[in-house]
Amino acid sequence: MKWLFRILGAVAVVVVLAVVALILVPTERVAALASDRFADATGRALTFDGPVKATLWPHLGVRAEAITVANADWSDEGPMLTADTLEVGIALGGLLGGDVRIETLRVDGAALLLERAADGRANWEFAARTGANTAAAPSGPSDAGNFSIDRAVLNGAKITWLDHGADTRVELRAVDLETRVRDLDSPVRLAGSALLDGQAIKLEMSTEAARPLLDGALTPVALTFTAGETALRLDGRADFDPPSFEGRLEATSSDRFRVARIFDVIVPDLPDGLGRSNIAVKAAVTLAPGKTLHLRDMVIDLDRNRLNGALDIDPNGERPRVVGTLSAQRLDLTSLSQKGQGGETALVSETGWGREEIDVTALFALDGELTLSSGPITLGDATLEEVRARVALESGRMVATLQPLLAYGGTVTGDVIVNGRGTPSSRVDLQLSGLQMLPFLTEFADFDRLVGQADVAIDVLGSGTTTQALIDSLNGTASFKFGRGELLGLDIVGMVREMDAGFRGEGQKTVFDGFSGSFAIADGVARNEDLSLTAQYLTARGAGRISLGPQTIRYRVLPTVRRGEDSSGITVPILIEGPWSDPSIRPDLEYMARQRLEGEREEMEAKARAEADAARIRVEQAARAKLAAELDVAPEDLRDRGAVEDAIKERVEEQLLDLLLGR
Repeated sequence: MKWLFRILGAVAVVVVLAVVALILVPTERVAALASDRFADATGRALTFDGPVKATLWPHLGVRAEAITVANADWSDEGPMLTADTLEVGIALGGLLGGDVRIETLRVDGAALLLERAADGRANWEFAARTGANTAAAPSGPSDAGNFSIDRAVLNGAKITWLDHGADTRVELRAVDLETRVRDLDSPVRLAGSALLDGQAIKLEMSTEAARPLLDGALTPVALTFTAGETALRLDGRADFDPPSFEGRLEATSSDRFRVARIFDVIVPDLPDGLGRSNIAVKAAVTLAPGKTLHLRDMVIDLDRNRLNGALDIDPNGERPRVVGTLSAQRLDLTSLSQKGQGGETALVSETGWGREEIDVTALFALDGELTLSSGPITLGDATLEEVRARVALESGRMVATLQPLLAYGGTVTGDVIVNGRGTPSSRVDLQLSGLQMLPFLTEFADFDRLVGQADVAIDVLGSGTTTQALIDSLNGTASFKFGRGELLGLDIVGMVREMDAGFRGEGQKTVFDGFSGSFAIADGVARNEDLSLTAQYLTARGAGRISLGPQTIRYRVLPTVRRGEDSSGITVPILIEGPWSDPSIRPDLEYMARQRLEGEREEMEAKARAEADAARIRVEQAARAKLAAELDVAPEDLRDRGAVEDAIKERVEEQLLDLLLGR
């Protein structure tokens, strides 16, 4: 802002010279003198391509047309300022007394270019001309002399902001500004309006005094800014060099801060409950000289949800960095569920998983770390009782750590990772302890047949550009373990005893004492080989697969039903197959037939083996009896190969002795 008052000081000197000189010297000499003094004060050329005239009515002053102020010598964007007309009216009494009191300062049809070079130089940074006599020219706000502006008006202007380093260009059109500056130690008021990318904006600003603000002291200020359906109010103390502020902030928006997009600030497409219709922020705010922003005692209203907390924002980097804490008494996030999007259940439906391309651009909007705590969170039909989580986001990779989450009578701990680098991917590593599975599975998987409290472990990883592709690619492991519970819609004992599939119908159930299993997941298919269920007079084992992508199941359970504690029982296989929401459950008669045929085949093979073994034994016994008779020994003495060899050896020795002795 110092450059603005530097120009005002230069203009004041030019006006004094112009009014006095116009009476005594020709117009062209007045213009040349004014241009020379302006160049001495600012180091820039001021040219008048139109007439410069003295005015006596309605104010004593001067009117100039077709004015141009040169740009910085490093810029090739044309003049810094052009204006169709400049009218200045001064108070004669003040002029005679040595002070400059400008009654009116009006600029029509101005075009102002504010430009920053890639190396940080700015075209509003002025330097007096080398070797110039600047004693009579003001060099800054503190030595600008005693001047005041009763009313300054900028009408129909165009202001362009151009930042070569950030490759940013913003244009304000139809700019109207009005301000009053009695002197640098008096209150300043400024009001203005403009069109920004076709959107109407308004600005009101006031401060107790301009001099301390420009001299680097924190000075009380108030600012109100509106753009479309967005409004911002700041009330506190500010300094322009370097820009800093401390005070209170209030902001509201019902168009998701549309104005921010003009400055290339990414505003994600927020869902209902997280700011789709209305955003309101109140906080104690500090803008530090290092451009970092700190919010304390913050209250955020997002549609019908309210959050409290604190944030620290550092824009100095490849992406803004945000660190903070947020808390809420309760949150309604129904819109994040399938139900909130018109689906049948909380997260899945019979039509499968979402096939829309996953948008991960929001993961690259910023980096940071956020700690969230909340009471009940509603997700359509699902409700999380209490949430404690830490979310870290770095270069498009988000890690959410639950510590823990309370839901469905149990706890959930672990990590959820979403990686937007390359092909979107996600990993879920969770431990669920003591969860009531009926409401959990009903609301999250549309499966309402399992009652009981369970411990569940999930560790899966998948990638894909759509939810369907991600689910189809899942790899990992899962396991569960129930205590006492019920399997609704299926009476396994009745089905086995009666061989009647009707026992699985309405009102039927199987009560169990324990139920467990583990899964190996590959390419979106979960396979199980160790299902185990125990109940009174019932044990069951099972194996099968669950296809996560198409949401189907094919599972075979082998229950064994006993009539009493000591009876051997009967086993009838049960086949479960079809969609999750309505699987077919029936006795697997084909499997039973195959098993019976297999049993008969094994029985026949066993009988044949037994008969062969018996025949072999009979042949061996006959051979042993014949050999025993020849060797003159008892058959039982030829019990093995060694005994046979010993008997033959003894018989040969006896025959040799008989031959030698002549017996």
